Amino acid sequence: MQLSDILKGVHLSGTQQAPALVLLHSSMSSARQWRPLCASLASHFRLINIDLFGYGDAPQASGCKGFSLSHETDRIQLILEELAVTEFSLLGHSYGGAVALKMAYDHSSRVNSLQLFEPVAFHLLKKGCPARLEVETLASNMDSLSKEQAAASFVDYWNGEGFFARCPSSMQQLFCSQVAKVGLDFQALINEPNGLEQYATLPMPTQLLSGRQTRQSAKNVAQSLLSVQPSWQYHEVEGGHMAPISHAQLVNSALIGFLQSPE
Repeated sequence: MQLSDILKGVHLSGTQQAPALVLLHSSMSSARQWRPLCASLASHFRLINIDLFGYGDAPQASGCKGFSLSHETDRIQLILEELAVTEFSLLGHSYGGAVALKMAYDHSSRVNSLQLFEPVAFHLLKKGCPARLEVETLASNMDSLSKEQAAASFVDYWNGEGFFARCPSSMQQLFCSQVAKVGLDFQALINEPNGLEQYATLPMPTQLLSGRQTRQSAKNVAQSLLSVQPSWQYHEVEGGHMAPISHAQLVNSALIGFLQSPE
């Protein structure tokens, strides 16, 4: 990656001398989803709100062979080096939560706290179990559909049937333009080599959040993580997998509360 590209899609705000907080969004989203939260935290944190590969203003992932979560975490590490950030807290939703998990493991001595809203770390689900088969079927079906059909399939899976059709045409077009990156996201999520034995060693204070009306696949990932990290704080909030957007006030309140007292 060229030096000039390192900070593309990196949105900085908050207080320069305050503790650093890295925020990672879900698939088919961008750093924009965390703007209300960043506004609430600006006086207490140095906020590093990152568009992941292929979303928002970030570079595309087209040059990354054998795309994996490591491509995301390596880029985040370059960003932090460029910003001279040595310690930080992590916050991630969905795909961004899975990236945050891997980042926390790879840099555990530098991560002060970790917050995850339904990390879709599908590699943690047992091969052949119904939840994993459901996700693998969703991913494989997207490959055989038109861009519009694939986008609708993915968006409706997480938001409910008919959600895509009710979106404005401009948003539908944006979703369609991101279908290829979603395919890479699935590839990275399913093939990630880290397992529960790795994440069982995470030492930092952690909060795991779920929506009460979410998909079983997301619930099963959360349950798997809690089985090896029973001391993690765990809370359910109203809403589904996209509650950080649809129920932002509820979710942000829980996130802020933990940041104020993570122990």
